[in-house]
Amino acid sequence: MKIRAIGLTKKVTNLLALIVFGVVMPNAVAQSNYFVSSSSGDDENNGLTVSNPWASLSRVRKEALRPGDTVYFKSGDRFNGQLVIDESGTAAAPIHFTAYGEGDLPIIDGAEMSGGAPLAAVLVIDQDHLELSKLNIRNFRKKKRDGVADIDAYGILVNNTGKRNLRGYNFHDLVVEEIFPIQARQSFNKTSVSGIRFETWPAKAKKPSYNTGDIYIHDNFLRHTARFGIALRHGASYVKGVTGTASDYDIDVRIVNNRCEDTGGSCVLINGVWNGLLEKNSFIRSGAMVEPKLSVNRGSGAWFFRSKNIVAQRNMAIGSRGHNDSAGMHVDFGNENVLVQYNFSYNNEGYGTEILGKNKNVIWRHNISVHDGTRRVGVKRPEGGISKFPGKTIFVSDYSKPNRIQSEGVYIYNNTYVIASRSNPLIEINGRDTHLWNNLFVVDDGGSLGTKVTLGWRVGKALDMQSNAFSGNVSPNFIRLDSKPVLAAIRFDGEPDKAETYALDSAQFETNRASFVINHPRFPASGKGIFSHVTAEPEFDIFYNAISSSLDVIGAGYRKKDLGLQP
Repeated sequence: MKIRAIGLTKKVTNLLALIVFGVVMPNAVAQSNYFVSSSSGDDENNGLTVSNPWASLSRVRKEALRPGDTVYFKSGDRFNGQLVIDESGTAAAPIHFTAYGEGDLPIIDGAEMSGGAPLAAVLVIDQDHLELSKLNIRNFRKKKRDGVADIDAYGILVNNTGKRNLRGYNFHDLVVEEIFPIQARQSFNKTSVSGIRFETWPAKAKKPSYNTGDIYIHDNFLRHTARFGIALRHGASYVKGVTGTASDYDIDVRIVNNRCEDTGGSCVLINGVWNGLLEKNSFIRSGAMVEPKLSVNRGSGAWFFRSKNIVAQRNMAIGSRGHNDSAGMHVDFGNENVLVQYNFSYNNEGYGTEILGKNKNVIWRHNISVHDGTRRVGVKRPEGGISKFPGKTIFVSDYSKPNRIQSEGVYIYNNTYVIASRSNPLIEINGRDTHLWNNLFVVDDGGSLGTKVTLGWRVGKALDMQSNAFSGNVSPNFIRLDSKPVLAAIRFDGEPDKAETYALDSAQFETNRASFVINHPRFPASGKGIFSHVTAEPEFDIFYNAISSSLDVIGAGYRKKDLGLQP
C-alpha cells in the first residue's frame, strides 16, 4: 500500500503554482495536483509543482492517485510509452489527466515505448470516474511486443472485465490520431482498431452481470485510424435473465461535437448501447486509404448495432468510401427505437438511407442526402477487387444473422434526396410495416433514379408510400408505388456540400405541399434522461423552421425568409 503525506507548505506552494500558470482546480474536495514534463522533469522530483515535475508515464503509474487528483502534462512535450490508469475517482471527484502551459498539446505516443509498442497508448481496466482532456494520443504500432496481439491497436482503451458496474467518463478536447496495428486482420468484422474504445465483456452468469455507463465523449478530433474513430461495444450475453436487460448493454452514452476524418472504417460504432446520443458530429471521408495495407478501407460515418434507444441528430457525413456499406450513417441489424433526424450527408458512395434487418421502430426524418449512392458494380475498387454492391438511395434490407429477418416499423419521411448527374442509384425496400411519406426526390441533369426497384414481401402490405415529390429523371416504376405522388420541377443552386442549398424556396414550397398529414411514430425515450431535449414529435424542420399542421412541406425543410414567415 502506498502512503503519502503532504504538508501544508507544499499544498500552499502547489496552489500558488496553479494560480500562476492559470490552471483551475475543478473540485473543492481535498486533492493533489501532479506535473509531468519529459523536457525538464525528473522522476526523483516530488511532482507537486511546475518547477519539480516528474518526467515519465511510468512514474505517473507508480503514484496512488486518489479521487479529485489531477495529473498535468506539459504542453509541447512528448511522452513515449503507455499511460496506465489503475485508480478510480468518484462521481463528485473524478481523476483528471490534462495539460498545462503554453504550446501544442502534450503527446502520449504508445508506439515509441521501449521494448515494443503496447496495445493501447492509454489503458484503463476496470476503473471509472475519469476525465481526459487536452492531450494528443498516438499509437502507430510498428514494434512487436511479446504477449500483445499485433493485429489490434487503440489510442484509448477502456475495458470492463465484469467485476462491477463502471460509471463516469468525460473525454474531451483530445486529438487522437495515427492508430494502426503492426499487421492487418484478414476479417473485416474482427478488426477492432479504434481511436477511443469502450469494451465491456458479456456476462457469463445471471449474477453478477455488469455494464459501463455515463460516458460523455465530446469536442475531440480523431483521424488516421485503421478502422474506428470512436467505438463502444458491450458483448452480447446469451444467459437467460440477462439477454435483453440493461445489464446486457452499456447505458447513457453521449457522443457530441466531435470531428472525425480519414478513418479506415467508420467514425463511430455504437454496439450494445441502451440510450445513446450522437449529436453535432462531423464524419469526413470514412473508409479512407491512409494506410491501405493496415486499414479496412470501408465504412459508414456511423453505424448502430444491437442497441436500444438511439438518437442521431444534427450530424454531417461527407465522402464515405468502401466496397460495401459506406453510407453517411446506417442502422445495422438488431436495434430497437432508433431516431435519425436533421442530418446532412454528401457524396457517400454507398447509400442515402441504409437500414438492415431485425430492427424495430426506426424513424428516419428531416435529413438531407446529396449525391449519395454513386457506387457502381463491376468496377475495380481502389482498395482491390471488383464492386459487387451497387449504390442505392434507399436501402431497407432484411439482412441479419443467423437468419434474415425483416425490420418492423420503418418510417422514412420528410427527407430530401438529391441524385448526382451520371449516377443511377437503385431502390430496395424489404421490410415489414415500412412507410415512405412526404419525401422529396430530385435528380440532377444527367442522372437517374430507380431504374431498378426491388420490393421484398412476406406478409401484409409491402410498402405504404404517400405524398412524395419527384423531380427529374425518376423511373415510373418507383413513382407508381406512391398513392399520392407529386410531380415537380425543382433545381437547387448553391454550394453542393452545404445543407442550406437544399432548402425549398417560396415558389417551390407553394407548388409542392404535402397532401398527407403524418401521424408521427413514437420514440419512447424522448424527453427523458440524455434525451430531455428530444421531443416526441418534430417541432422544427432541418433549418429550425417551426412545423405546424398548416405548413405541410415536402422534403427536409424550407427557406423561411423567402416565405415571409416569422423567425
